Amino acid sequence: MKKMLSFLSLALVVLAFVSCSKNSPEGVVQEYVACIQAGQYEEAVDLFYFKKTLTDKDKEQYASLLREKMAKDMDKRGSITGVEITNVEMAEDGNSAKVDYTLKYGDGSADSEKSTVVKVDGKWKLDTGK
Repeated sequence: MKKMLSFLSLALVVLAFVSCSKNSPEGVVQEYVACIQAGQYEEAVDLFYFKKTLTDKDKEQYASLLREKMAKDMDKRGSITGVEITNVEMAEDGNSAKVDYTLKYGDGSADSEKSTVVKVDGKWKLDTGK
């Protein structure tokens, strides 16, 4: 009985680590939100997939646009206090997924969001469609 409990405990710990992996559909969304919370907009842009390679100038422009958009939201509602992944729908081929999540703000409000993520060279990225 003790062996079985030990095995189950170990299995739960392993499952917790695997489900929290940054290299997963939900992990990339969580990492993106963490970057926004920390004001690391350039790092947030690195989590996006673009069909063409971005120049440094392109990356700076996207980071600036993201900073402006998020600043407006956070000025009105307070900073992002958390994210809750509500659903992950994996494509049959395992190379894309739709992630539903809720962003929580400091004023107590929340927004339901959806993102499409794609696996590129073994890493999950937020799909820009561009």
